[in-house]
Amino acid sequence: MDVNPACFVTDCGKQTKECFVEDSKCLKGALCLSRCRGGQDCATQCFAEFGCPRLDAWLNCTVETKKCVSVPPSLIDVDKFFAEKVPKKLPAFDPASLNGQWYKVRGYNSKYDCYLCQPNTFTYAPGSPTLKADVQLRVPRLKSGGFWQNVVQENLRISPESDRSTFRATGEIFGLSFDEEWYVVAGDDDYKLVAYKGKNLQDIYEGAFVYTRTASLPAAIEAKVRQACEANGYEWSKFCVVDNSCPAQPPVKEGAATLTWDDIPDLIE
Repeated sequence: MDVNPACFVTDCGKQTKECFVEDSKCLKGALCLSRCRGGQDCATQCFAEFGCPRLDAWLNCTVETKKCVSVPPSLIDVDKFFAEKVPKKLPAFDPASLNGQWYKVRGYNSKYDCYLCQPNTFTYAPGSPTLKADVQLRVPRLKSGGFWQNVVQENLRISPESDRSTFRATGEIFGLSFDEEWYVVAGDDDYKLVAYKGKNLQDIYEGAFVYTRTASLPAAIEAKVRQACEANGYEWSKFCVVDNSCPAQPPVKEGAATLTWDDIPDLIE
C-alpha cells in the first residue's frame, strides 16, 4: 500500500483530528489496523476491540474517498469474475416473500457468512424498486472478551428479470463500501437459499447462505434444504452452522482506550 501522509491533514483533517486527537479508542483502532497490513481476520478483530463511528469515518475518508492510503489494484478481472460461473436464480422471484425477519442459519464462506447472531430484517413496500435490510452480526472479542455487536444497513435493488442477479446489494461495513449481486437460487415459505458475489476496495468474494424464519434450521426441512444446496453445487458438509442463540452481552466498560508501549513504533511510523 502507498501512503500519502500529507493527505491525512489536507484532505481528511477533520476525521483525522477527531480520531487521533479526540478519541483514543479510534486511535487505538487505527494503530491496530496498521499492523494488519490488509489481513482480514486481523482487521476484524481490530474492529471488534476498537470499532466506533469515528474509525469508520476516518477509514472511509482516508482509504475510500480521498485515497490517502491507496490499495493496490486487484490483479483479477472483476468483470470476468462476476460474468463467469453465475449461480442460476429462480425465475420471477417475489421480493415480498422476504418481508420481515429471517435468520441466517447456514453459511458457505467462513470469512463472510459465519458470524454469530445473524437475524436479518427486510422491509419491502409493494411496487418499490428496492428492499431495505438490517443485517445484524456479532464478532467475538478474542482479547477482551464479550463481543462486538454490529448492524449493517443494506440497500437491495431489485434486478430486472433479464439480469443475471435477483438483487444488487450495496452497503458499508468496517468503514468501507461493498457491492454485491445476490441470486436467490432456491426456496419456499420455509427457507431461502441465496448465493452471492461481491467486491470491495480490497477483495472480491463469493458464497452462499440459508435463511429460515427460525433461529436454527428446523429438522423437518433440513432434507429439502440440503437437497437444494447440493442441486446448486454446494457441498452440505462445507456449510457452517450459524449460532443464533444471541446471549446477553456481559457488562462491558466502554470508554477511553489506553495507549501502551506497543503502540509507540506504529505512532512513529
